[in-house]
Amino acid sequence: NLSIADYICGFKKICDELAAIGKPIEDHSKVFWLLSGLGQEYESFTTTMMKPPTPSYIDVVALLQSHETMRSMYHEDTSQQ
Repeated sequence: NLSIADYICGFKKICDELAAIGKPIEDHSKVFWLLSGLGQEYESFTTTMMKPPTPSYIDVVALLQSHETMRSMYHEDTSQQ
């Protein structure tokens, strides 16, 4: 189970490696593949992000990081009660 930061870092590394060999991935494809790999616990986030207009890859990464921060804060709050 990767953290979101590790998942994003690994995904970016793959995209960078593909670009380095002359096979860059288009922005909308990056969004699709990044979201597709998240798993069921992010289903509502993924569904929201895939609705038109699809945000840019950079925006999705920022929103995903914010979403993860909020999830962590929520889980801390509920575990302390």
